[in-house]
Amino acid sequence: MKILTRYTISSILRVAIVTLLIFAMILAAVELFSKMDQIMHSSVPVPSLLEYILLGLPEYTMMVASIAFLFSVTYFLSTLTANNEMIPILNAGVSPLRLRIPIIVLAVVLTILGSLFQEHTVIAAINRHDELETELFGASSTRDSRNIVLTDEDGYLIYTQRFSESSGEIYNPVLVKSGDGIIETRVEADRARYDEEKGWWIFENARVYSVKGRDVETEYVAEYEEPLFDPEPRLFRSQNTSIETMDRETAEDYLSRLWTSDRTTWQEKATDYYRRQGAPLAILVLIFISVTMNYNFKKNVLLFSVIQSLSIAVIYYVADMVFSIMGHQGAVTPLMTVIAPLVLTVLLSLVISLLGRKI
Repeated sequence: MKILTRYTISSILRVAIVTLLIFAMILAAVELFSKMDQIMHSSVPVPSLLEYILLGLPEYTMMVASIAFLFSVTYFLSTLTANNEMIPILNAGVSPLRLRIPIIVLAVVLTILGSLFQEHTVIAAINRHDELETELFGASSTRDSRNIVLTDEDGYLIYTQRFSESSGEIYNPVLVKSGDGIIETRVEADRARYDEEKGWWIFENARVYSVKGRDVETEYVAEYEEPLFDPEPRLFRSQNTSIETMDRETAEDYLSRLWTSDRTTWQEKATDYYRRQGAPLAILVLIFISVTMNYNFKKNVLLFSVIQSLSIAVIYYVADMVFSIMGHQGAVTPLMTVIAPLVLTVLLSLVISLLGRKI
């Protein structure tokens, strides 16, 4: 049994790794050729260009991982049937289910590793890839954010004209504190910086307007501190970036703020976030499709098996796209945009498998 398990896992991994490398390099080449004109006219340094290509590989690897393992498992199982290797395996007392259990376990392990790889490697690589793309091919290299509005559950609302990535400061901020829908304090300052030791923002050259009944008191201070207002600087930067490339902590904090301030935007961003979290599940689903398919074709087993598996995979990706659109429009909950395509595809593969065994 151990020999058969090792043979199964090693055969699948060998084909999958080769397929992954080929697909990832093809995608990298396509992107490179699409920017060939800019590369030639901008005289991009070779080390920077190589870094740019390498930084794109993690994202491309995740994009093609599910298809690569779908093909690998399909190739392995169809080859066993085409070469009559299934006959001695079955005669040795190994059931088809027992043969497929290591593949399912491998799929679960790959899904977990894919999730960790995406959160800790792919997102960081994408962010650096985008920065480098802007520096090498874009008109500007700055990542400063402008015209930012943030709110929190303590009743604070802040508007700032600009957030500087290099200095970590916000410029011309206006901080408003309200309670029960009534403005209590308004602070206008030239700039503000985040104090790491204290854990809150310090406003410089501030004008503080305190509302007491119908009276407004004005105070000018060199530095104004508001301990309850403590959003981290990265939240200001993240307003103009995709939630798909935020780290998990920032994304969840961002979504919690949107939940209280803008439900429409929350629906769109939450849909993107849940789909990002569920993306590695495609590996598990497509491998499950492969192990539940019928391989009892009389001729051209590999060809028909690959066509059958790819057809179901296309259905999965179409369902994923449709439910994504529905999620952005608010027709379904963000969580359903991940669950529904998975359930539909699994049920479809089981039905096709049962029908195939009866034919």
